[in-house]
Amino acid sequence: MKSASQLVLLLGLAVVTVFAVASVSAQNAKWQIDAGHSTASIFLAQSGDTDSGINIAVAIGAGTMELDSADPSKLSLRLNIIPADEGDALLEPHGTLRAGAYAALSRYTVMSFQSKSAVRDPSGELQLTGDVIISYVEREAPSDWNIAYSGPTVITPVIKSATRTVTFTFDKSPSEIAYGQKVGWMEITGHGKIPLEDLPSLRFWLSNSVWPTLVQDRNCYTPNYSVSMRDYHGAVCTGNVVETKPRKRIADGSTSGLDYSGPRYETPQKINEVRLVLDLKMREPR
Repeated sequence: MKSASQLVLLLGLAVVTVFAVASVSAQNAKWQIDAGHSTASIFLAQSGDTDSGINIAVAIGAGTMELDSADPSKLSLRLNIIPADEGDALLEPHGTLRAGAYAALSRYTVMSFQSKSAVRDPSGELQLTGDVIISYVEREAPSDWNIAYSGPTVITPVIKSATRTVTFTFDKSPSEIAYGQKVGWMEITGHGKIPLEDLPSLRFWLSNSVWPTLVQDRNCYTPNYSVSMRDYHGAVCTGNVVETKPRKRIADGSTSGLDYSGPRYETPQKINEVRLVLDLKMREPR
């Protein structure tokens, strides 16, 4: 009888443990950022200026967001920002960066952010603070060609990195997050900035990087050229181009003449910060 009662007690504890684990698992869910439809726009700007600055690139946003169903304000964001068209080379299927992988670009920048805290400011906006690792990769071919050239050589990438603390602000209320959890998807937009005073090289890294145009829902096909190969002009592609924000043009009155050197655009008087504008689409794990 004693052994039987102990067995019943152990089974009861096991059931309680299973339910407890299931409860925690249901309470915390790691959502996937849709890398095919999430963007990170990069601006060079002047602090305090209401103008957004120079939009040098629109990059891919990928990663995960962990949600707590008991408290929608408790978010944990892991975000990777990479150049367009390089998702297959740089990202794992769940959005993390591939270890030891390189993009098929001569010069590029990637950013990896991990939040450490989530708070609501007095206005109700959600602020996620954490560290962002910025890596600039350069892989230039040697230009000193000579008669002894024997073909292409393997070029070892040169990587320069820096880590900074960044706060992203999101205008997303707890009720909106709770509704997103209910329907299984949500869009969250936010912004953050990185001062350049103690990292002046970041401006060069970003400006010198190659940023391919971001095209969402790209679909390419090869038409039938069997009738005549003279008409061949490659594959035909369709998709939605996400263009950089155009700069404001300065009206100078002149559009022609010997002295006309082309249109002029507004430029921040002093570029001293990098602004990151996020538009992330997230889906509940399945």
